Amino acid sequence: MRRSEHSLLDDYCSQLGSLLDRRHTERALHGARQRAEAATRLAEGALQQAQAAERAKTNFLANVTHELRTPLNAIIGFSEIIENAAAAAENASYGKYIHEAGTRLLGIVNNVLTLARIEADKLELDEQIVSLDEVLNSSVKGLLTEAAAKSVTISQGDSGDHLVDLDPTKMKQAFGHLLSNAIKFNTDGGSVRISTQLLPQGDLVVSIRDTGCGIPAEDLDRVLEPFNQVEDHLTRESEGVGLGLPLAHAMIRLHGGHLTLTSEVGVGTLADVKIPAQRLRDTPAG
Repeated sequence: MRRSEHSLLDDYCSQLGSLLDRRHTERALHGARQRAEAATRLAEGALQQAQAAERAKTNFLANVTHELRTPLNAIIGFSEIIENAAAAAENASYGKYIHEAGTRLLGIVNNVLTLARIEADKLELDEQIVSLDEVLNSSVKGLLTEAAAKSVTISQGDSGDHLVDLDPTKMKQAFGHLLSNAIKFNTDGGSVRISTQLLPQGDLVVSIRDTGCGIPAEDLDRVLEPFNQVEDHLTRESEGVGLGLPLAHAMIRLHGGHLTLTSEVGVGTLADVKIPAQRLRDTPAG
């Protein structure tokens, strides 16, 4: 091969090598850029989640402060009146207000502590074989006064009783939170309907349907998260710190169950509590 041809071949190989190196470098740079962009997106998503969690906790603390201040003012004020009042009849009515305010405060504190124990995985179940009807009736009984104050009727379908293996106290609390919300956010003179259905695969569903204000579709997932509320604490009409639904959701999940919410604004909300088949101990009775 002549020197000129050899030189041309060397030049071609050198240029080809440079081209391949450049393409390899470009691919490497492109891959690195894609990885950097993906990492940036993940970091931005994590930051947004952290900011949302911080806002939720800030709102929660504001709600707690608002909720604690009202009953505390009542306790302090009526205690001073009792101290200075002379009429026994008046003392009795003041005592009633103090008892109600103290009970409300205790409920808020208990809910916060229960949620903290659940998040720390320190809440254990005391499982027993009990009548589902008895659990539901007990939950309803504790809310009859609240329902009567708004002229809300609570009815239960006659689909037969079931024996279930669960923690009756915690499930009463779960149903109680769901029923309390169904009453609290209902219209005056509205209704709450409780029904049960045994699914073909053996799971049992307890449904609680109300005729209340409803929840916007975009907020259905958020209301099940701790420290979140649909309404701002300065504009909402109902009392509470927004822990009822998250607590009910958590207690149902402790039993291996699932809570599903469906709702339509201005029509009402349906809460479906699925109790897994392995917790049923009999077939419907009655």
